[in-house]
Amino acid sequence: MLQNGVVKLEVNSPVVRDALLDGCAWVIQLERKNREESTQRANGFDPDQCVQRIILATMLNEELLAGHPVVDVPAAIADPVARTLVEVIAEEVDALTCDEHQRGAILGRASELLETFVALDAGIQQQVLRLTRSGT
Repeated sequence: MLQNGVVKLEVNSPVVRDALLDGCAWVIQLERKNREESTQRANGFDPDQCVQRIILATMLNEELLAGHPVVDVPAAIADPVARTLVEVIAEEVDALTCDEHQRGAILGRASELLETFVALDAGIQQQVLRLTRSGT
């Protein structure tokens, strides 16, 4: 799992901002649940890492709410944020079957979200390569 580094990500629309905010909320909710359910350092669980990921998601959330056009997505939470983007993209694609009159708007939102997902994934891959090359 990536622990250090950030992925710089352009926030090019309100739909992207909302999806990233959803990702932050999901990370915070998941880590709080994990921390409540397992307060011991059993099976590799580290409560300090939970707290750290909550802090990172909260910081990203604050950047998004402040309206920054480019945000730093911490590598430690990039995967769950990316999964949230994929879920929102799937919701947009599902909406195509329900409302053909809004096809252009739906495809536009899905395209913006997909572009953000691809940029985030590319940033994650760069972080992995950097770690691999440094031997960490």
